[in-house]
Amino acid sequence: MRALDQGNRLKEVAEEAQDAAAETATTAKSIAADVGDKAQQLAHEAGRQVTAAAETAYGAGGDVLSIVEDAARQNILGALLIAGAVGYGLACLVKYSR
Repeated sequence: MRALDQGNRLKEVAEEAQDAAAETATTAKSIAADVGDKAQQLAHEAGRQVTAAAETAYGAGGDVLSIVEDAARQNILGALLIAGAVGYGLACLVKYSR
């Protein structure tokens, strides 16, 4: 009779362990789904912020271009000298890189 009680108790413990494992697996699956959703939200937000930063940089680049164009128009001789110096420098780099 005692062996039968121990067998029944062992069966109950095994069932409890199986239930606990199933509950843990369900919890882990739920947490993984939540983490996946949060990662997707963060990726979307990062993409939005990068787009905004790129648009800002593009706008600032246009502003700088306008400033340089205005300066070149006001001082044509200086702009030509600078362009010539840059061209000469590039030619020297190309010549000595071979």
